[in-house]
Amino acid sequence: MAWKREPLIEDELNQLLDAADRHDLEHKTTIRVLAHTGMRADEFAHMRSGWVDWQDELVRVPAFEDCNCSNCAQKAAARNADIEQMWIPKTEHGARTIPLKEPDTLRTLRDYFSHHETIGVTRQTIGNRVKRVASDTEIRKKITPHVLRHTYGTLIAARGATPQYIRQTMGHADLSSANDYLQYAGTQLDAEAEELW
Repeated sequence: MAWKREPLIEDELNQLLDAADRHDLEHKTTIRVLAHTGMRADEFAHMRSGWVDWQDELVRVPAFEDCNCSNCAQKAAARNADIEQMWIPKTEHGARTIPLKEPDTLRTLRDYFSHHETIGVTRQTIGNRVKRVASDTEIRKKITPHVLRHTYGTLIAARGATPQYIRQTMGHADLSSANDYLQYAGTQLDAEAEELW
């Protein structure tokens, strides 16, 4: 398990969420959704209100979707000029269902989608939002959208998620990445026990 950036521990995540709550709705939505879904930045950038099942508290990332953004236009051109321009997740396993049970995140997302149909920003904008909120904390780690993805994986692992659950909700092809999250969560628990005793 060799990650470029270390996930946030729960106290750090809470500090980041508190900072996000002091920002506008766009920043707050970005931080909360990335941290509580494990979505990739590109997935979040393309998220639409129709992806959310409010009754069952789920986010359904589709296998493909029509898209007119410049990033998707470049990818379509690289694939084949005759293929329709659309967004496709990073991998075939990226199309998935993600439970969204954190109440403040659900409220924030509902509020956001009451004013907007899509997230509709670039990955760079998402990264800038994360960086801006992180700069309002005392956290010394570099925080990126991908760090929030790792944070989600390690937190659900620490809360008892199975490798299958982690793989499915995060859109991994196999269990090796899920096992990395479980291993990291176990290491963190060991370190916490050492501090207590």
